[in-house]
Amino acid sequence: MSTHLTGPEDLTAKARIRAAAFALVAERGVHSTTVRAIAQRAGVSPALVIHHFGSKQGVIDAISTWIVEYLHRNTREPDRGGDPAQALQRRLVRFERMVAEVPLLGAYVRRMLLDGQPDGLDWFRRAVDLSAEELAHRERLGKARPSTDLRAEAAMLFILGFAPVLLGPMLEHALGLDFDDERSWTRWRDAESELLTSALYPGAATTGTS
Repeated sequence: MSTHLTGPEDLTAKARIRAAAFALVAERGVHSTTVRAIAQRAGVSPALVIHHFGSKQGVIDAISTWIVEYLHRNTREPDRGGDPAQALQRRLVRFERMVAEVPLLGAYVRRMLLDGQPDGLDWFRRAVDLSAEELAHRERLGKARPSTDLRAEAAMLFILGFAPVLLGPMLEHALGLDFDDERSWTRWRDAESELLTSALYPGAATTGTS
């Protein structure tokens, strides 16, 4: 996977525009990202941005869909047997790799969730929709206990998963962590896994990775 979510096989003008807009939103936020800035970063004309996406909002919407689907695709557990706690560990490890491989992903999510803009509110709702879909999927497979409030639990899972991205400095200060160090990620992952395993998979044994 490319550090910028765009590999050699995806170098069309439309893909470059999307990747440029993603980087700008991560760096500046939606409000400060303009069509002209997107075009300049992508090495195209503003007219070509409008041609492909219709408007700045069209670009922002395309990025939102792209990132939500990317997160879902890379953390969804395949339909296979095995211990649910181990499956959870695999998802957590995949998530950490995504954040490490695509540094701007964390910045983008922070912007979308903390800027308080309508686009961020809509992005979070869509992310919760997919999180709820995945939780329901695991329930159907017998990999999670039945939920009494699926969407609320899905939102909590999403927020907990992104806690190191959103609250990294606070967690590092309070817990003596350093998220540039794999050992800190392992400590956080094991605690998260233990908490979620006891909540979602009663009776399953936790499997630490330390």
